[in-house]
Amino acid sequence: MDGIIVVNKSGGITSHRVVQLIRKLFPGVKAGHTGTLDPMATGVLPVCLGRATRISEYIIELPKNYRAEIILGKTSDTEDATGHIVDVAHVPRLDREEVLEILSGFTGNIEQIPPLYSAVKHHGKPLYYWTRQGETVSRKIRTIKIYNIDLLEYNPVREPHLVLDVRCSKGTYIRTLAADIGKRIGCGAYLSRLSRLAVGPFLLEEALTLEEIKAFLELGRYGQVIREMDSALMHFPQLSLDQSQVEALRHGKILITEQQGLLDRIKGDSPIRIYDQSGVFKALALRVKVNDRLGLKTAKYLAD
Repeated sequence: MDGIIVVNKSGGITSHRVVQLIRKLFPGVKAGHTGTLDPMATGVLPVCLGRATRISEYIIELPKNYRAEIILGKTSDTEDATGHIVDVAHVPRLDREEVLEILSGFTGNIEQIPPLYSAVKHHGKPLYYWTRQGETVSRKIRTIKIYNIDLLEYNPVREPHLVLDVRCSKGTYIRTLAADIGKRIGCGAYLSRLSRLAVGPFLLEEALTLEEIKAFLELGRYGQVIREMDSALMHFPQLSLDQSQVEALRHGKILITEQQGLLDRIKGDSPIRIYDQSGVFKALALRVKVNDRLGLKTAKYLAD
């Protein structure tokens, strides 16, 4: 059983628990998620089954889309609604254009400090472990990328808040982004609600709840639950090879192909999706140079 299940995670459950429940539905099949969602968060959580667990690293690298609701004028010790309010401040009456100007300062490559309550490791244990022990540890600044921020809603009165759509790179903490936006506005803020709308090509409107997954499986409708593993890799170039060439890659040999023009057009170190003549996905390969010619070597062989 190999492929990807796009789960619509509900709030109040950990990503690890989602994987445990998927494993119960597929006894004996290896499973793993492709990037943690906080228990409070809902939305897209791709889970890899079988051989697809070997491509999880590529799914983790895909950009993510989130919808975030941010409460202004209050600061939480966890930077989100699961924590305690530690400060309350007056919210300045900014107009929409001023808010947009502030948000524009958070696009592009920016630096973040991971939250004290996060799974980032320090001496082998997550930061939340040390925080709960009452210890303050140093946190490494990380560079992430915010591709764009769309302001969907801005309410400066009653309970002041923002609703944003954010497209970002892996490793982005949206609750830290919320807290940093609050600091920039000058009143503090925390993340009150978060939904992941997309991970690369996997969209929320196509994701399935755990209840829906179980119902489909009981009806034997596996095709409506499990996606082909190459569905996560369609942004990579592809190449079709004959059976002998596929076998060469399967056995770890470097393959010199006549399709030199195609290999030459591939930019950077992007993996290449390898298919047989029947259109069956077989492997991911990398370009190598052999005696001034371009060849292929297997990065991951993913078929039987």
